[in-house]
Amino acid sequence: MRGLLSVFFGGSLLFFAGPASSNYTLKSYDFGNGGTDSSSSTNYAVNGQSGTQAGDPASSTNYSLKSGEVPTQDANVTPKPTLTNPDGYYDRLKLVVNTGGNPTDTKYLIAISSDNFTTTRYVQTDNSIGASYTITNYQTYTAWGSGSGFYIMGLTQGTTYEVKVRALQGVFSEAAYSPKSDPIATVSPSLSFGIATTLTGTPPFLVGFASLTPNSIFAGDADGTLTLSSNAKLGGTVYIKSLNAGLRSTRANHTVNSATADLSVSAVGYGAQVTSATQTTGGPFSSTSPFNGITNNVGLLTTNLQPLLFSSTPVFGATATIRFKAKTDFNTPAETDYTDTVTVIAAMNY
Repeated sequence: MRGLLSVFFGGSLLFFAGPASSNYTLKSYDFGNGGTDSSSSTNYAVNGQSGTQAGDPASSTNYSLKSGEVPTQDANVTPKPTLTNPDGYYDRLKLVVNTGGNPTDTKYLIAISSDNFTTTRYVQTDNSIGASYTITNYQTYTAWGSGSGFYIMGLTQGTTYEVKVRALQGVFSEAAYSPKSDPIATVSPSLSFGIATTLTGTPPFLVGFASLTPNSIFAGDADGTLTLSSNAKLGGTVYIKSLNAGLRSTRANHTVNSATADLSVSAVGYGAQVTSATQTTGGPFSSTSPFNGITNNVGLLTTNLQPLLFSSTPVFGATATIRFKAKTDFNTPAETDYTDTVTVIAAMNY
């Protein structure tokens, strides 16, 4: 706020001794000691002025009101930015800059700290953080993701951070830092993986074939059920492997070999299929070939780990159902000890 009060009577300049009203009191007032023309070059500009109010700036714990012309040309001090961890990340936090009504060409520097700004680091142009900054670290609201924001990367797991922002506009001075954001924490890397069947939630997890009558397709008397939740930023894969690569009978010394096949037309075979896969958030959690078949199409089980289900992003509340099917013919020796052991493993990409 600027104001000059000049009253001339016969060429004399008079000052009122106590400017006041019921709303304000101007406690410190006089006029400046002259002024100069503006100085400038291609790299800077210095504003000079005459007759501005002198004295200490008005301030409180909530605001600062500086006198003179230049502060009114500075960028607006921005309100506190919005810092969140919407998906439970361990190495990044999401930030939305609050422009505070600054023009669209305003640029913003972002400072971040995990110790109440005893130590300050700065967001770099690749969204990582560094110990120092240059003019290139000031970026526009659009470059910082506009209203959608962006993720500050490379943070430490299980750590609470605060962020503050300062604005720079045109050829004038930058504003003071904004108030600090609410403190928000990264989490620790997580993985929860569970195995059960539709018959039991505790081991041993047994799946039996009631019969293997030749030329008939049989599904196991229980389905395997998997649950998965993980904040791994690149998701992960659930793998499957078979001990025997088929249903093996020791007494008959015979194996019903596993195969990728449509058992509706194949004479003999054994394999697995994912009948359902879903998630609460993240993902998607999806089955992979050859285990994504429908009806009687099953995938080959081998003695090596094979991808069964996959997610390329963090996934939470994911579930999947695995069904095992088999078919024999009249050349299959009759025995009751046809067995296989299936192992399922989850591996995440942090």
